[in-house]
Amino acid sequence: MITTFYLPTRIIFGCGSLACLGAEAAKLGHRALLVTGTSSMRRRGVLDRVVNDLRSCHVETLVFDRVSPNPRAATVDEGATIVRESGLDLVIGLGGGSAMDAAKGIALASSGGQPIWHYIETGTEAEGPVPPLILVATVAASGSEANNGAVITNQPRHEKRVLNSAHLFPRVSIVDPELTLGLPARTTAQGGVDIFCHLVEPYLTADNPSPLTDGIVEAALRLVVDYLPRVLKKLDNIEARSQLCWLSTIACSQVTSLGGGDGAMTLHGIEHPLSGYYDIAHGDGLAALLPAWMRYTLPLRRPRFGSLGKNVFGQPDGLLATEQWLESIGMRLRLRGLGIEEECLKELADNAVTTAPWLKMHPRRLDSAAITQIYRDSY
Repeated sequence: MITTFYLPTRIIFGCGSLACLGAEAAKLGHRALLVTGTSSMRRRGVLDRVVNDLRSCHVETLVFDRVSPNPRAATVDEGATIVRESGLDLVIGLGGGSAMDAAKGIALASSGGQPIWHYIETGTEAEGPVPPLILVATVAASGSEANNGAVITNQPRHEKRVLNSAHLFPRVSIVDPELTLGLPARTTAQGGVDIFCHLVEPYLTADNPSPLTDGIVEAALRLVVDYLPRVLKKLDNIEARSQLCWLSTIACSQVTSLGGGDGAMTLHGIEHPLSGYYDIAHGDGLAALLPAWMRYTLPLRRPRFGSLGKNVFGQPDGLLATEQWLESIGMRLRLRGLGIEEECLKELADNAVTTAPWLKMHPRRLDSAAITQIYRDSY
């Protein structure tokens, strides 16, 4: 196997690091589009603080605060049009995974006249210069600040797809754990499950596991299992939140492939239709599907489940330990409770096969019938 490690993003991490944003932005551009969520950043006072900092560093800033959870392709296209027509030279994403992924899509789509879905469906590269990108993570969850991927939803088609491009690597990412202090328990838990799944999916599906990769992933999994309950017990535990922020940044980056291990995030592939159709929180969908996905994977990966139990949970049964952990953090969910309609499960499974081609990398065949059964077992 040949492994290439490439992470051109400069990551500035630490409590108070948000104060670095203005100076960093001024190095890259003078007229910025600030991409953020519809209300949370303004309500928490973060948006005004960021805009004032940028302007004090002579970065003219236009706020684009229309991003919703499961960011829409139409919203990305709207932002890209603003960047093009206003001659902006910098895109800044402020928020959780939705805002950061929308900012990535806006930067790429602003390079030409094509909508973002064109790039997603064709895989073509940028038509022209792509403005530099800065991301500020405010939730420990997606890890978008340290990779070149974005997940965008085409709402009319009920399709949620992954976009990958070298242009989506941010130049700079700022991870300030203090920005996560205002998050409620449920949002924090949803993010923690996302981090856990980013790590455990390739770990369990790996055809060619590596001792170094396993060591990195197992250490990270142990920390998620340990620190997420600490945060949920005391939401202002900044030390524990800092650890979750580190884990979020690492878990979905190329760091976890160091050592040459492989594996695929196939659970994400079968969750995306749920949040694409029903607009549920991604972390809720993952939590509801995780046990059934693990049971389906178990027959071909029993040694890996044994390693998960022993090296992460200190128990012999990795599947049972994971279920118990989900229960302990209030995330042992079912699809019925999330509002998923049982009669739509086959349609959702067909959608997963269409929108997630990497499902073929799963150890067992993940065709529409198998995915439908996982949904039923999760219902």
